Amino acid sequence: MTSEQSKLVFELISNPPPGSKLAEAKAFGIDLTLLYENLKLSPEQRALRLVEGAALLEALRAAAEQRRNQ
Repeated sequence: MTSEQSKLVFELISNPPPGSKLAEAKAFGIDLTLLYENLKLSPEQRALRLVEGAALLEALRAAAEQRRNQ
């Protein structure tokens, strides 16, 4: 994403047009800045975050299972 595109996206999520899906999401309580931060990443970086998150989740599940079996 270019610097100009980044500025436009940030402005859009900061002040979504009334009646838009972004405005609905913001009013519902969705943190649109997380969307913005993800859009700044490359597809490869987003995929890597997904893999890292899945590995963390699996480690947490394994730790919880081990604790239950003690």
